[in-house]
Amino acid sequence: MTNFVFQAHSGWRYLVILVVVLAVAKFLYGLFTGGRWTKFDQTLGMLTPIMFDVQVLLGLVLWIMGQYWSVADPTKAWEHPVTMILAVAAAHIAWTRTKRAGADQSKFQNAGYGFLVVGLLLAVGVARITRVI
Repeated sequence: MTNFVFQAHSGWRYLVILVVVLAVAKFLYGLFTGGRWTKFDQTLGMLTPIMFDVQVLLGLVLWIMGQYWSVADPTKAWEHPVTMILAVAAAHIAWTRTKRAGADQSKFQNAGYGFLVVGLLLAVGVARITRVI
């Protein structure tokens, strides 16, 4: 069972990265070109935190099943989980701020810069667990 959750968590990671890159590109493009907020933007903005929620849920299940809090490696024990929880919190904050914004440009600004921060946290968290940094 642990191996299945690990494979699901590892595979879902690529979908999360894809959605975050797409969201950042789309929202920053809309910001810099003065675009109009569309139904696709709304769906993409809503989908991004949901994708993160699934990933963090799989990660927490894996963390508990594998008892990673007690391993000697602090990256697996705490750094990666804390970074990813910060990323999911940032995704929810960015989306909440975006929904509350009135004008299209404000929505693109909140979503673009907010999900850019999310992407940076995601990059640090994934890089730390894969030993890139």
